[in-house]
Amino acid sequence: MNTFGSLVTVLLGGSALATMVSTVPDYNSSFQPFALFADEGGTGQGRQFTAELIGFRRAGTISYAQFGQDVTRDTSATFLVVDLSVTAQSESQRLIPIWLGATGRQYHQSARLEDAPRILSEATFQPGLTDRTVAIFEVPEDEIIGGQLGILPRAWTVLDNAVHYAGPATLPSKQTMLRLKP
Repeated sequence: MNTFGSLVTVLLGGSALATMVSTVPDYNSSFQPFALFADEGGTGQGRQFTAELIGFRRAGTISYAQFGQDVTRDTSATFLVVDLSVTAQSESQRLIPIWLGATGRQYHQSARLEDAPRILSEATFQPGLTDRTVAIFEVPEDEIIGGQLGILPRAWTVLDNAVHYAGPATLPSKQTMLRLKP
């Protein structure tokens, strides 16, 4: 009987451990920021920032001035330009934009346009001051409808927020050349 009791104890302990392991989120899920969704007006408020989605634009070529020289970038895909208005809450903030495509792929802001004026990933937002900014993604056209924009603090902590915005319901009209101004 003592052997049978030990066997039952081991089996119960093993099944309890298996249940706990299968129901506990993995390490990556445990340390992701909390997802918040913007309201229908396009305003989303995280713990450290508030951002308002102003609109979407689409272009095949983007140009801007840098140090007195014109810079032009083109793509075989589509440049998706997201216009935003951002305010930091209680301390200076830097933010990271991510486009979550319709197929579930994640797109970071295009590195080829990091030196463009008012680019979100290079801007620092001050508390109480609202600044206009743009996030530019280089994506296939089929990733736009059904996609969503995610914005999170650059140095996020475990209890931070990532604010998500619904993508456009229809494709924005595509401009051949989009000129970004400071």
